[in-house]
Amino acid sequence: MGGRSGRWLVGALALALVGLLVAIGLVVTGRGSTDEDLTEAQRDVARAARTEALAFLTVDHTNMEPLIEAVLSGATGDFKQQYESQRDELASEAVRTKATSTAEVVSLGVGELDDDSAVVLLAANSTVANKKTGNEGQVRFFRLRLDLVREGDRWLTSDVRFVR
Repeated sequence: MGGRSGRWLVGALALALVGLLVAIGLVVTGRGSTDEDLTEAQRDVARAARTEALAFLTVDHTNMEPLIEAVLSGATGDFKQQYESQRDELASEAVRTKATSTAEVVSLGVGELDDDSAVVLLAANSTVANKKTGNEGQVRFFRLRLDLVREGDRWLTSDVRFVR
């Protein structure tokens, strides 16, 4: 990423990553949870958060529109509005830098959950390639906090923050 928008995004990502690591340290006990350890409600929230995080962290400069739509389909509220307002800039920046990013969620935990809201903390790795890295991708590590709300029968992401 280049220019002012690239620096802003990198700064925002770094700040969010700091917050997530702190939150993970406060919420997660030393062992990871498997799907069998979760209630049905926790599994539903975890599935929605995993899907949204993967969509959010995936980039393909050759075909950004479906990726942007995937994020928006799992988003709501201010997060959806902010992401929607940045869609053209996100797409053009991906094309300009020839960026690709393939993500995987390596760990997640449902930190808070009630009938209509949840907080999910997750760790993800992403292999990122762009004009600077050439064809050789670099692995980047992300920690995210996703706030989700229930709308009808779906869990949608209302906020995504990178945490350290």
